[in-house]
Amino acid sequence: MKKSIVIIFILIFNSNCFGQNNNDYYITNSNDTIKCYFDLFTVSGKFDPQTVRNKIKLITNSGDKLKFKPNEIKSFFISKINSRDYKFVSISNHNYFYHEIIKGKISYYKVYLNNPGGAFGTLVSEKLYLYKNEKLTEIDSLFLRKGLSKLIEDYPELNLKWVDSNKYYKLNQFEEVIELYNEHFK
Repeated sequence: MKKSIVIIFILIFNSNCFGQNNNDYYITNSNDTIKCYFDLFTVSGKFDPQTVRNKIKLITNSGDKLKFKPNEIKSFFISKINSRDYKFVSISNHNYFYHEIIKGKISYYKVYLNNPGGAFGTLVSEKLYLYKNEKLTEIDSLFLRKGLSKLIEDYPELNLKWVDSNKYYKLNQFEEVIELYNEHFK
């Protein structure tokens, strides 16, 4: 009886949904843009981004059902889900689809991982990555200031302000510092 209740609960709160937005697409390795609908796994009706880190399932407008792993396509874009848009990209010789947060001289990406959460179910954690000069660097959130500082050394004024946490940028302004860096080098 308890197993039946658990199974029913799982079926009600976990499901697949098809993104029904005409703005969704993927980009092939030959730079073709293909409009599609995504077959997305949801938890309690919400898109869980960790479910697309290793593969993406989609249906083309012509009805073809396709699956892609990282490096089989360049990127994909999911619009208007969980009240936001998501762009995921493949990075050569890496095993994930990376959620693109900022694109520029320094690009900022996240990878979502699931971790057993005990009594709370599955918790989603994030790994942070910065990409500069064809090199992908994982940034430990405990050493965020130090990790970014190494990459912005070629903009000494900003780097000095980033390192001086007492007067200028706080850790929660990490994205703002990346945007300022990228704007400087446009």
